[in-house]
Amino acid sequence: MNRLKSGYEVIFIVPESRRHDGKRVYDWIVETAKSLGIGRMTQRGDVEGTGADGKLHSAHFFDLADQPIELMYAMDEETAERFVTAVEATGAPVFCICRPVHFGQLNDNSG
Repeated sequence: MNRLKSGYEVIFIVPESRRHDGKRVYDWIVETAKSLGIGRMTQRGDVEGTGADGKLHSAHFFDLADQPIELMYAMDEETAERFVTAVEATGAPVFCICRPVHFGQLNDNSG
């Protein structure tokens, strides 16, 4: 797998409605990533999830405000450490998963 890099997948999971200092938490995360030069990200809206307190967060037909949002990034170990540390420093409450992965762009025909 020499064509792939070793690094970390970093996933932040937060209810869409969660705010910190008046701003949506997932906006804090996206802005923090951009400030560190991290551009590639996948955002997913989950149907439902249960928080550490046992409270169910879900996407309701008429109200998506409590829908769990996942922001997924892949990067080298040093960048992952800086990113997680920077998000933690914001003080925003967010769940984070960080696991080792191999990643890379295959068959890049964009040029």
